[in-house]
Amino acid sequence: MAGKVRLQAIFDMIQPGLVIADIGCDHGLLPIALVKQGKCEKAYACDVRIGPLSRAKEAIEEAGLQHQVIPILCDGMSQIGEDVNGVVIAGMGFDTIKHILSQDLKKCSKFKQMVIQCNGHVDEFRQWLSDHGFKIDDERIVKDSHYYQLISMHKEETTPLTKEQCLFGIYTKKDPLFKEYWHYIYEKKKVILDQLSPSHENYMKTKALMDRIEKALNE
Repeated sequence: MAGKVRLQAIFDMIQPGLVIADIGCDHGLLPIALVKQGKCEKAYACDVRIGPLSRAKEAIEEAGLQHQVIPILCDGMSQIGEDVNGVVIAGMGFDTIKHILSQDLKKCSKFKQMVIQCNGHVDEFRQWLSDHGFKIDDERIVKDSHYYQLISMHKEETTPLTKEQCLFGIYTKKDPLFKEYWHYIYEKKKVILDQLSPSHENYMKTKALMDRIEKALNE
C-alpha cells in the first residue's frame, strides 16, 4: 500500500495514551491503527471531504471501532472533541497547514503533541512555527517513494530558530536518512544550476543553497 512507511513513521512518533485527532484522515487508517493496536483509547478521524470520510466510516465499522474512532466532517480543527490532546496533520501543503493552525492557535495550546508532515517548503514551515510560539520536540526523515519530513511539536515559547535550523531541522542531522536526503536535494539543485545563466536572478540563490547543503553534509 502506498504511503505505508510514512504512516508507520507517524504512528511510531505519536506519544501513547493521547486522544488523537487526525486532520485530513483520508481513509482513516492512522486513527484506526492507533486504537486497534492500543496506542490510543480514542481517536477522531476528521476530513473536510465527504468521499474520504465515508470510506473512513466504512473502515471504522469494519474494524468494529465505532465507539472509539469518531469520524467528523469538518474544516481543520473546528469541530474536534474537547477531549483531544494530540493532533496529526499530514500530507498537506505548507499554506493549508498554516491556515489550519492559524485558525485555532489558542486551541493548539492544550495539545500535548502535534505531529505534522508538510508537503514542501518545510524550511518556511519551521520558520512559521518559530514565529508563532511552537517548540519542535522531534523530527524524522522518511523515504516512501518520496522523502518526507515529520515534525513533532507543542505550543511553547522558545528560542527562535536560526536560518540553518529552519532549513535542516534541529534533530534531523542525527537521522539515518539525513545525508541521503540532502545529497538528493543537492543533485536536484545542481541540475537546475547547470541550466541557468550566471546572470539569471535565481542563479546566486540556488548556488547559495547548494553551498549551505554542502557545508551541512561535510560537518
